[in-house]
Amino acid sequence: MSSQHSVSEISVIPGYFHRLGLAARPQDGFADWFERVLGTIRIDSGSRQVRGIPFTGGGNEEGVSEESGASSEMIWLGNLPICIFAAVDDVGQLGSFVAKYGAGLHSVAWTVDDLWRTETLLRRNDIRITGVDLPGRHFFMHPADTAGLLIELTDTEFIHDPRDNPEVLQGAPVASVVQGATFAWLSMAVADPTKTAEVLAGIVDSHVVEGFPRDPGQEAIDLQVNDVVIRIAKKAEGESGRDTLHSFCIAVPDLADTCKRLESAGIAVTSQSQVLAWTNPTDTLGMKIQWVQASALK
Repeated sequence: MSSQHSVSEISVIPGYFHRLGLAARPQDGFADWFERVLGTIRIDSGSRQVRGIPFTGGGNEEGVSEESGASSEMIWLGNLPICIFAAVDDVGQLGSFVAKYGAGLHSVAWTVDDLWRTETLLRRNDIRITGVDLPGRHFFMHPADTAGLLIELTDTEFIHDPRDNPEVLQGAPVASVVQGATFAWLSMAVADPTKTAEVLAGIVDSHVVEGFPRDPGQEAIDLQVNDVVIRIAKKAEGESGRDTLHSFCIAVPDLADTCKRLESAGIAVTSQSQVLAWTNPTDTLGMKIQWVQASALK
C-alpha cells in the first residue's frame, strides 16, 4: 500500500489503545446509558507516565481541562476504554464541537513510548499538531492531515488496566440490556477508502486485515492499528459532508437474542441479517451503532 508518507519516515508505533473519545453534554447521560444498555464498567484506573515520570493530570480542581473545556469520565466495555468528554460550556473546544456536530463520536487515542520525539517526527513530516496539553501530556494531529480521523497521542497509561490484569474488571451489571458485549471495530465514512487507508498507514504503523463481515455491497478496508480495527468504509450514495468517524460495532454472543432485547428496551433495530444488525441512532443518544455476531469474527 503506497502513501504520501512512508511508515519508515514517520513511524508512529502505537501502544495500547488509550481511549475512544465521545463528545457530550453533562445532561446527555452517556455513562449511565452505556452501563444500562451495554454493561460497561467504571474503573478508577489512575494514570502514570510510561517512563515513570510523575503525572498529575491536566484538569483543574473541578476536573475540567482548561485546554478542552470539558470534564471526563472513563468507562470500559470489556477491554475497550471509552472516555466521555462532557463540555462545560458552549465556547470551549469541546463545546464548540458539540454545538457544530452534536454529541457522539469525537476522537481516538493511542499511547506512544516517547511523546515529544513523536511530535518532532510528525512536524518534520508536515503533520500539523494541535490541542497540545503539556500538563495532560497529550496532543492531537490535525484531522486535515490524518484523512479526517482526529487522533490523540499520549505517553500516559492506566495504572489499573484490564488488558494487563483482567481481575480489575468487576462483573458487568447483570441487568444490562445486552449481555456479553465487546468491541468489534470503529468505522469511518469516507469518499475514497483506498486513499484514506494509505494516508493513515503512512502515519501510524498498521496493516490491513481480512475476513470481517460486511453489509451487502459495502466497499471497505479494515485497518488494524495495534489492538483496534478501524473500518474505512465508502460513504453511501449521495452522502456528503466531511470524512470522519461514523459509527462503532459491538460484538455479541447471540445477535438474534440481542436484537430482541434491544427492541424490548425501546431501541429499534433498523436492519438485521444472521451476522450483522443496525439500530436507530435516535434510540442510542444519536450514536450510529452496528452489531455483529461474535462468532463471525473468528
